[in-house]
Amino acid sequence: MAILPPEIQGYIDLVEQGGINTCQEQKLLVAHVKRVLEGEDLVIEAEKLEKYMTYQKYFPFELFAWEKFCFALHCCVFRSDGMPRWRDLFVLMGRGGGKNGYLSFEDFCLLTETHGVPYYHIDICANSEEQAKTTFDEIYNILENPKWRKKLEKHFRWNMTEIVNLKTGSKLKYRTNNPKGKDGLRSGKVDFDEPHAYENWGNINVFTTGLGKKPHPRRTYVSTNGDVRDGPLDQLIEKSMKILTGEIPDNGFLPFI
Repeated sequence: MAILPPEIQGYIDLVEQGGINTCQEQKLLVAHVKRVLEGEDLVIEAEKLEKYMTYQKYFPFELFAWEKFCFALHCCVFRSDGMPRWRDLFVLMGRGGGKNGYLSFEDFCLLTETHGVPYYHIDICANSEEQAKTTFDEIYNILENPKWRKKLEKHFRWNMTEIVNLKTGSKLKYRTNNPKGKDGLRSGKVDFDEPHAYENWGNINVFTTGLGKKPHPRRTYVSTNGDVRDGPLDQLIEKSMKILTGEIPDNGFLPFI
């Protein structure tokens, strides 16, 4: 296996060497990721990852090790045919773990010229407008920050409902969990914030219908656990455990639990 970027190798070392407390799911995930990286013909875009990491300066926080690890795998590891190796990222953790901060950073990066995919529109979907706006508002507030505004005005235009990168034409919008009028979306990426509230796959399927019309289609699910049983979240957890235990191939699904 080639030398891995510190964002990947650093987290692997933390888990394997006991640098942080980790659950069994994390140990299984690290073992799975190592097998994939060692056994498949993959390209890691280390220079692009390094550039992405410089965008942390705009954010009021330093990324956690787990966030850098997930970002690197989800956004910078590609198959030999140019497709993302892990198209779908599922993050399940308790409140306060950094899920929305992660989502804000990932979405900001994928809007930029560093990502380089034009019109790579990102839709943030949630069960309520308040939840859907959480990540959007965090990026909006960065753009409004007097410390960065003058510089970022050269790259973005924004209002309370839409953020657009001027060079790529990529747009970030938030949407409630209502499928009406969502047919025909041409998203590059769709985020599902707190899908524990979803009772079925209907709305998720509508929101993701347009994926594949743009290069590098991705989905990101971030959630705590909830009290809706036998819905999409339970099925995502079941799928994750089958992947982590080697019962089924991951088929581009990265489960971070």
